[in-house]
This record gives sequence, C-alpha cells and structure tokens, in this order.
Amino acid sequence: MQSLISVIVNYHNGEKYLERCIKSIISQEYKNFEIIAWDNASTDNSKKIIEKFKEPKIRYFRHPIKENLYKARNRAIEKSSGQLIAFLDSDDWWEENYLSSREKHFRDTNIDFFYSNTNIFYEKKRKKKLYRNFSLPHGKIFSDLVKDYFIIISGTIFKKELFEKYGKFNEDYSIIGDYDFIMKISKYCNAHVNNLPLLNYRVHENNFLKLHSKLYYEEYKDWFDKNVKENDDYFKKYINLLKNKLGYIEILSLIENEEKNISILIKIFKHKVLIEKIKLLILFFLPKNLFIFLRK
Repeated sequence: MQSLISVIVNYHNGEKYLERCIKSIISQEYKNFEIIAWDNASTDNSKKIIEKFKEPKIRYFRHPIKENLYKARNRAIEKSSGQLIAFLDSDDWWEENYLSSREKHFRDTNIDFFYSNTNIFYEKKRKKKLYRNFSLPHGKIFSDLVKDYFIIISGTIFKKELFEKYGKFNEDYSIIGDYDFIMKISKYCNAHVNNLPLLNYRVHENNFLKLHSKLYYEEYKDWFDKNVKENDDYFKKYINLLKNKLGYIEILSLIENEEKNISILIKIFKHKVLIEKIKLLILFFLPKNLFIFLRK
C-alpha cells in the first residue's frame, strides 16, 4: 500500500503561478496524495483557481489574516493527514516523476527525509539552469550543508514524525525557517537524494528573499548567534567558514540597502574569501539597478 503524502502549498496572492503548481501535483505518477492548499489571506483570484480544478484531493484552507510564512506552514502541517509531508511553493512546479522516483524508499526506516536536484528557471530569460552539477550527498548531510547549502524547500519530502520529534518551523523567522529546521534535523537524520532535477524553482522579480536582503541577514545572524558555538561538536570545525558566510551576507545587504561608503569598502577588503571579495567589489561599483540582477 502506498504511503499517503500531504503536499503543502502555501501562498498569498498566488494567482500568477498557482495553476501550474497545482497541475504539476495532480499530474504526478504517484497518486496517493492530498493537497493542503493554504491560502494566507489572499485578495486575488487564487481561490477561483483552486475551485476550477474540482479536484477531491485538494483540501482548501484560508486564513483571514496574513501571517508569517512559517506560522502558515505550521498551520498547514497540523491539517495534514499523510505519513509524509512535502512542500511546494506556489511559484514552483514538479516533474511528473517527482514523487514516484522515491516511492520504494518511503517506508524505509533508515531514511528520514528526501530531496532532489533542481532546475533553476529564470523567468525573465526563460531559461533553466541545473542548480548543482555534482553528485549530491545522502545520509547524514549536515557537514555538506554547512559548506554549501543546496536544499530548496519545494524539493523536500519529510516523514511527518520529524515534526513531532524535533518541532515544527521556527515562527520567529520569515526567510530562513526551512534552513533552520533542515540544519537541525540533518545532524541526526538520514537523507535520501535523487540527483535528477525533479523540481523547477522559479526566480522572478518578486521572490521574497530578493526583496528582503536586510531581513535575511538579520535572521541569519540571529540563527548564527543562537546555534554556532565553539563547544558544539557539530559546529566547532566550521565556525570560521560560517563567520565568513555571515560577513558575506552582511556586505551584500549593505551594498543593496545602504548608501555606498568607505566603511562598506573596508569590510569588503577585510573579507577573507578571495572569489567572494572580487564579486563584492564588482557589486559595490555597479549601479544599484543592476545589483539584484547580477548578485545571483
């Protein structure tokens, strides 16, 4: 018997991309799923798009007041019935074998969560690019994620018991709640990976992270201060690496959000990773209207 998968689609005013997202779930080769469509106080035609499907697998919920993304994700988890929880953001979509490609492993007690490679779809250019062009790791992948965080929430499937054992998403965060959760569980839990790009992640002008680089830095610094300790066996080997990452994110935020000045330039010259230092210098001297386009 197939495991039931609850696919959580959180959105606020998602009408532009929602139809393709939902179609990609309904057309999955793997059929034992429900869709938790969590409408976070939309004021557009999102509900009409959901109703148009007339699909019994869709369970529609609407919260009357717009909430933090991770509070909305947690509310949706509470409504789920599946043994497995998958997430798909409304502007992304799956290949039809996204679920079926891992089916034989869903009941494996040695596997706790699943992820795949991704195609990054640049909407403006109408082009796709493979997210990672190397073999992705499996098992306990914490040390790999510290060095290079390569997981996208729309490409993950979790056993529901993980949220019961380790807690749900941290609702204090608006951007890095998935990063915080996955870094936490990857210390103890085993990942299964499919290296095929089964997720299509859309990059467009309204991506939340692109519009809130300062908040991203503030949240990442909060996470760093609370988690990265010299006496922590998991982090102590990577403290300098993570400090460099924090510094890089801070400088990106300053270049984008502050008036360019000598203090930012000094921070760039003090940055220890040469290739990042060169990139930051280029971005510093670019006009601001080119910054977001090129910093990716």
